[in-house]
Amino acid sequence: MERFPKTARNISLFVIPSAFGVCAFLVPFEWHGNVNTLIGHCKEYLLALLKDDLGGLVVAISLVTVILSVTATAIKPEWIMRNQIFRENLICNPFWFIARFSSIPIAMAAAWGNTDIFGFVIRDAQLIVLNLAPKLIILTFIIAMAVPMLLDFGLVQFVAVYASPVMRPLFKVPGRSAVDCIASWLGSSSMAVVITAKMHHSGYYNDREAAVMVTSFSLTGIYNIYAIATLLDFRYAFPQIIFSVYLTMFFLAVLLPRIWPLRSIPENYHGGIETYDVLPTEERHGHSLFAWALLRGVNKARHMTLKMYFNETLSVAVPLLFGTVPLMITFGTVLMAVADMTPIVDMIAYPFSWLIGLLGVPEAKILGGATVFAFVDQYLAVAYGQMLFSEQARFLCICLTATGLINLTEIGLHVWHSSIPVTFLQMSVIYLIRIVISLFILIPLALLFF
Repeated sequence: MERFPKTARNISLFVIPSAFGVCAFLVPFEWHGNVNTLIGHCKEYLLALLKDDLGGLVVAISLVTVILSVTATAIKPEWIMRNQIFRENLICNPFWFIARFSSIPIAMAAAWGNTDIFGFVIRDAQLIVLNLAPKLIILTFIIAMAVPMLLDFGLVQFVAVYASPVMRPLFKVPGRSAVDCIASWLGSSSMAVVITAKMHHSGYYNDREAAVMVTSFSLTGIYNIYAIATLLDFRYAFPQIIFSVYLTMFFLAVLLPRIWPLRSIPENYHGGIETYDVLPTEERHGHSLFAWALLRGVNKARHMTLKMYFNETLSVAVPLLFGTVPLMITFGTVLMAVADMTPIVDMIAYPFSWLIGLLGVPEAKILGGATVFAFVDQYLAVAYGQMLFSEQARFLCICLTATGLINLTEIGLHVWHSSIPVTFLQMSVIYLIRIVISLFILIPLALLFF
């Protein structure tokens, strides 16, 4: 690391944005008689401001998504092809394009259609289009501006210095993986998967280490948990949710690398090349632990530019607006209609529902279905979980959606487009193990808190 003076300006570049990011997500305050975080207050204000145009907002996002997807896939303009974020999220194959396009008629029917004609299918769509999707869109705009404050001004590097010494003994992963873990905690699991995939491809992680990190070691992003809790009208219990989710994920991160199927993955390096990372304690050059953590944090912050900030904002907003929102509308409506019209979801979810009911949790059938939806996408589980009434059930729905960690539309797609050797079967088994173990930890906590 290059030497530089720890001036007041350099330190303030690290401290002020990082502190603002933490406060925006975690520190509640009262405004107009309501207690909420800064992000929560902004979301409620914008929802009230746009309350008569929420359906139109969702339709507009769906239309823009399709127009941009057609432009990116067919025309390939230079401004899209030069930008990795736009290129990866807008260019799609026919299946994903049809899924995105289908969100337009569904959103239009939900916003302006006649429920007497289309019946419960439109009512299912309205639950998503007029309730969940607008909240997610508004949250995306707000969160996208706050997340770079957490991730890109040195807080990750600062915390990683303290976390590194415990990584190998506890979690069977290298010390450098602390950065991946904290990136997933303060950012998103998919962000951590991208980092891990790049490191694995370069030879910094072997196959087993990379598989452990993307399926067991990453944490569900704090802003994802906040969004899920908000969509289920349960943000007042956010401290209990955060405590329960991360306590459970800690136990899972310790246990899963020591059992099948992760334990059976060979310790081979991609391309047979191992890259040794030279970041031992002697690199501190006599600095104390705090001074070294501060040095790394400040060094990251002082290289941050306004252009980089907006690029990181796009990296959060574009996948959610043009990926998650239209797919949530299409697949959410279809899957909820299937759940209403057929017993398929109930049959798949029966083992979960039976176990949850056996453990004495109310609304076990709906909770079991939510765990199935969560394996596909977190926000589909939220849509299905809207039918839950009891605090215990909503708490468990939020926590299980988070502790399950693996979902096919985000983690799965990233992993299968990388060199990390995790199969669909292995991913399914790991998800099943995560849910079962999570239940035995979370249910006592639900009884304690509610």
